Amino acid sequence: MEKEKKKKRKLKWQVKLLLIIIVILIYAFFLGTKGIFIKEFKVNTRKIDEKMHGLKILQFSDLHFGSSVNEEMVKKLVKKINQTKPDIVIFTGDLINKEEKLTAKQKDTITNELSKINDELGKYYITGEEDFEEATSILNISGFINLENNPQIVYSGSPNPILLIDKSSVKQYFETNQNIPEFKILVLHDPEDFDDFKDYEFDMTIAGHTHGGQINIIKLKDILIQGKYKNNFQKIGKTNLYINTGIGTSVIPARMFNQPTIYLYRLNKTS
Repeated sequence: MEKEKKKKRKLKWQVKLLLIIIVILIYAFFLGTKGIFIKEFKVNTRKIDEKMHGLKILQFSDLHFGSSVNEEMVKKLVKKINQTKPDIVIFTGDLINKEEKLTAKQKDTITNELSKINDELGKYYITGEEDFEEATSILNISGFINLENNPQIVYSGSPNPILLIDKSSVKQYFETNQNIPEFKILVLHDPEDFDDFKDYEFDMTIAGHTHGGQINIIKLKDILIQGKYKNNFQKIGKTNLYINTGIGTSVIPARMFNQPTIYLYRLNKTS
């Protein structure tokens, strides 16, 4: 009799465990990848002019179209971006999933939607390891400016402009220019590349690539993120390093406690 009770209790726990696993999988694959959230950061600095106070920089990253992202998701993303009324928009790489073959309709939809992103001072991008000719073509046609080997000065007429630069031109730019803007933003795809540029003392470095591990569970997240930069934000020397958790997914189309997110940085002029 006692053995039968133990078997029943064990069976109940097994059923409960199975149900928990099923719920977790449903959430991760069908709910965790939906919706788009905005994470805001306040960036205090004395290096900008008063007229730049409140300047909004919007970063989105790792779309990986074709993974958990479809045409409807792109439309929601653009709508969400425009709701923030950004001054500057920066995409930090991996537009299309590497295994995805876009149809002509999908390419047109992505291009048309990205073209609708409204900005005051420019839309910029860098490429990730999965961005090839098709991705760059879409971004270029959509009105984005490629930062690779192409540093940009925002508010160039101001005595305190802002520098946007990617890793490909840092060394040459700093060696050949004397009047380097005080407020400097390094734009990366992979945050591990930051180690090569620590000595340049950028005010901000923004990156993507890691997806925040996709599964945001303590210890498991640290295993899933390859590299030493595992947090969404960390202060490295004088640099604020921000790592965007992205929109899409890679390897498996699932997210747990780590919804698709765009980052909004508000510059705050301090004395």
